[in-house]
Amino acid sequence: MAQPLIIYAVCFDISDDKVRRRVGKILLSYGDRVQESVFEIAVKTPYQLNSVSEKIQRLLDETDKVRFYRLCARCRAHSHVLGEGRIADWPDSIIIC
Repeated sequence: MAQPLIIYAVCFDISDDKVRRRVGKILLSYGDRVQESVFEIAVKTPYQLNSVSEKIQRLLDETDKVRFYRLCARCRAHSHVLGEGRIADWPDSIIIC
């Protein structure tokens, strides 16, 4: 049985353009950009989240900030968007054959 995905909203404040682009590229490999510096990502395990965090941490300087907010299914169901866009609708599990 496939593991359910763990969903996070990730937002950041990074001053260096190059670092900001690299962090965005890492996060895009796990999810979608929902605003300029906000992503919704999905990981399969806490270990995978730790791996993402470590990749990003290596790029940051002492003034940069990155926040990860876990988004449970119930919280996502009670969320809404004003304007363009949608709340991520990740499946409970993904089966890869």
